[in-house]
Amino acid sequence: MSFAPFGAGPRRDVPVFDRDLHHVGPPRISFSGTEVFHLGVSVAVLSYAFSILLGKSTDPLARLIPEPLALLSAFVAVASGFVLHELAHKVVAQRYGHWAEFRAHFPGLGISVLVAAVLHVLFAAPGAVVIQGRVTPRENGLISLVGPGTNFVVAVICLPFFAFKVNADYMTTLFATVAGINALLALFNLLPFGPFDGRKVLRWNGPMYFVALALSIALFVFCVWQNAFP
Repeated sequence: MSFAPFGAGPRRDVPVFDRDLHHVGPPRISFSGTEVFHLGVSVAVLSYAFSILLGKSTDPLARLIPEPLALLSAFVAVASGFVLHELAHKVVAQRYGHWAEFRAHFPGLGISVLVAAVLHVLFAAPGAVVIQGRVTPRENGLISLVGPGTNFVVAVICLPFFAFKVNADYMTTLFATVAGINALLALFNLLPFGPFDGRKVLRWNGPMYFVALALSIALFVFCVWQNAFP
């Protein structure tokens, strides 16, 4: 998910030390220490929250202590689904010459752990890539599309490694989990309303949006059919 004000000034809800960090010079891919910290915290918290759901223990308290294989599976799924999605937004935005960095939503991360522990449901509200600059509608559409597009590609790459043989062994289940999570994220982020990527893609190019949505629905249905979700 990304936030890109059209020709607007710096976001007022961004910390003061971020407000004047604009891209200078030729387009380049760069990371600040603040961004690396926010990404690291988000990955750690989401991996832990997801590992609670993947744990096999029936004791609610025991599930709060992540099992090694569950934690590894959760980390791979989060890294491939969440991190690559956000970095795709960032890279394309910076290649267009805009300042773009990920910022975590710490209350949302806390809620993710709480919901996983109490309701055994994955609720992810980790944050978004903040973009500053005069972003055109076309740029905003492409920046938004590349996030779910990355999830779609990751899921498709995993398909040959698990299709028709889910739960045969640990690696097969791992590929299935990664494919399922990425298929879900691709479809979820293409919702055409609110802050989701789909709304920005639809505003830019209707036919492109509906093609992306149809492909994502087909992939998601296939993953459900193959029991790709933990």
